[in-house]
Amino acid sequence: MRSYTVHTKELLHLLAEGDESVLKSLFKIYRDKLFAYIFKITKSREASEEIVMDVFMKLWLSRNLATEIENFEGFIFKVACNKSLDFLRTAAKDRKLEELVWYEIQAASDSESDQNLNLRELKHTIDTLVQKLPKQRQAVFRLSREQGMTYDQIACHLHLSKGTVKNHMLDAIRFMRQNLNAPADSLLVILILWVK
Repeated sequence: MRSYTVHTKELLHLLAEGDESVLKSLFKIYRDKLFAYIFKITKSREASEEIVMDVFMKLWLSRNLATEIENFEGFIFKVACNKSLDFLRTAAKDRKLEELVWYEIQAASDSESDQNLNLRELKHTIDTLVQKLPKQRQAVFRLSREQGMTYDQIACHLHLSKGTVKNHMLDAIRFMRQNLNAPADSLLVILILWVK
């Protein structure tokens, strides 16, 4: 483990100096693992390929900070996770992209024998569960998911504090988790993409 850490630190120093061969080496080492991780979140091969490229582009563009990275693998997977979630949020606002993602999610679930859950039915179930939330929590959840408002915008719109809005969202998502029998990946995708 120590030699791995020392080797990684040396690579990051070379990267910070602008050595493109280091970027290529890191790409070869992490590409497949990142793709598999991102694909679990997005269920889209095309999006996963693009996000992998974005992750390494971000690494290259911020290479001057590479020596400050303590845990490279943790860093690169965190960037991948953030970019995957950004992709899902964008998909939720773009009808054509949302349909494409839904199609790919459905195709992925059809190919997995242990996941016979119909995602459209799950979406309908979530809508039904949202209607069971207390009125204010329901309003917060809908403004976030249907209108795409930020916590600050919702707080201003409903005359609440940002902390209260955040608590309502956490409670709403906890309620969904407790009342849905769905794999965590499916639930994450549904909660991000859920639109009326």
